[in-house]
Amino acid sequence: MFSTVLEATRTDDAEKEALAASMIEVSKLTRDLLAMHLATIALLPGEDDYLLALSTRVPTDLIEAAEELGVRRLVAARAYERLSVRNFVEIDGNTVTLTASGQDIRSQISTVYRMVGEDIADRLSTNTIEVVKGALAEVRRNMKRALKRKG
Repeated sequence: MFSTVLEATRTDDAEKEALAASMIEVSKLTRDLLAMHLATIALLPGEDDYLLALSTRVPTDLIEAAEELGVRRLVAARAYERLSVRNFVEIDGNTVTLTASGQDIRSQISTVYRMVGEDIADRLSTNTIEVVKGALAEVRRNMKRALKRKG
């Protein structure tokens, strides 16, 4: 009986490891695909996140943007300085504002995301897409809970 329990545990552990490996591989492939598409609009990976964290109507507080992005204020400040050099944002003290070019590039990000989605979903049925979206939503919730417990 002990060996059966041990075998079940090993199988469970192997399944968990295989799940993690699959999720990591999908994550890497998705990042690579996104990077390729972001390059078509002259953005580096991650810059999309920084632009999307900003309000399209009013200046955004740097600390609020950093909190939304889950990074330290200094990390966010450096990223916005790089975007400022490219005239996508203006920095005034502790606030960051999208410029007209920043607004334009930000609107192109949704096109990039749609292209990534098309690449991923190209040969999937509508039903499969819904199943995958549901499974990913559940995985996202579980991962967020795990991060909160560990953090």
